[in-house]
This record gives sequence, C-alpha cells and structure tokens, in this order.
Amino acid sequence: MLGTLFNTITVAMGAGIGLALRQRVPESLRTVVFSAIGLFTLYIGVDLMGGINAPVAVFVALVVGSAIGHALGVDRRLRSAADKLGTGTGAALVQSTLLFCVGAMTLVGCMRDGLENDPTILYAKGTMDLISSVFLAAALGRGVVYAAGAVLLIQGTLTLAFSTLGTGIPESMVSELSGLGGILLFGLGLDLLGVRSFPLLDLSCALPVLPIILWIIDISANF
Repeated sequence: MLGTLFNTITVAMGAGIGLALRQRVPESLRTVVFSAIGLFTLYIGVDLMGGINAPVAVFVALVVGSAIGHALGVDRRLRSAADKLGTGTGAALVQSTLLFCVGAMTLVGCMRDGLENDPTILYAKGTMDLISSVFLAAALGRGVVYAAGAVLLIQGTLTLAFSTLGTGIPESMVSELSGLGGILLFGLGLDLLGVRSFPLLDLSCALPVLPIILWIIDISANF
C-alpha cells in the first residue's frame, strides 16, 4: 500500500499547489498545458489499445458495461453529487480520477505492489501525477483535490485485491484490461481537448465486466 499512499499524497499536494497558484498562472499558459495533457492522454490511450487481443470481448464489455452504468446513473449521479461542492467540481473529479486511475501503470503498479510489495511503478506514477495535478487543478479547480481520495480508494482496492488473489490473474487479462483502459483514456483525451464529452464513468463500468466476458469465452472454447 506504500505506492498508493505515496500517489495519494502527490495528487493532493499537486492539486493544492495548483489551486494556490490558480490566479497567478496566466490563462494562456493553463490552456496550452491543458492541451498538452489532453494530447498526451490521447497518445497513452492509443498506445494501450495496441495491447488488445480480444477486440470482440472488449467491445461486448463496453456495450454491456456502459448500459449498466447508464441504468445505474453512475456518471450522472457522481457528477451531480460532486457539483454540490462547487460548479464544475463533478467534471473535474471525473476527468482527473480517470487520468490518474485508468491505465497500465495503475494496473501493473498495483499488481506489483500487491503481489511483490514492490511500489516502484506507483512511485514513478505518483511523481508524474504530481506534475499533472498542479496544472489540472489550476485549470479545473478543486475537483482535482477530491481525486486524491479516489486514487486512495481505487488503487488501494486494486492492491488489496491483487494481494488477496495472488498470482491467479493471467497476464492476458491484464493486457485486455489495459487495452480497455486505453479506450477510456482516448475518450478522456477528447474530453480534455473539448472535442466531445462522454459519460466516462458509465463507460468505465466495462472494466469489471470484461473479466466476466473473457471467462465466459474461455469456458465456451473448452466445450
């Protein structure tokens, strides 16, 4: 859990600095840096998508997961609840949480920390998130600060899950989950750039659905 605690602290620190400097950072600088973060998020998304080897399973998981998320109103409810803390807070919380918590570094980092007590990857990720959170908070506001709690919850849960499950998770599943995460990050990149907004939390419900789809496919193949 050391890696997750470090990452949580770096996000909180970076967001705090970003809020403190918000009025001192020129709007033009915030805009260009925010564009850079959006473009780099697109790149990470495309890179991760290259690891998908079961596109049909990923597609089905996206459709089923997004339908479940929409039915439950996950994205709408969380944004609405967060916006009660301030206008735009919900969008900032969702965008920053996805940026910090979706991706191969999160998945593999939590796996290494949980299985081998090796937080090295999460230390590196936390350092990167420190920089990103400064400019995200300067541009989006205090919703980024609340994302630190999401990092603690999500990465902490993943680390404990890997620690409990041991080595029973195949690398192929990690690869597919990372690829699905890449699709979500690509959507986030478009959102950050203002190209199009997506109900990303509804779509994120595909992540827990994908292992079930892969399990069903694996069982079917053995019959």
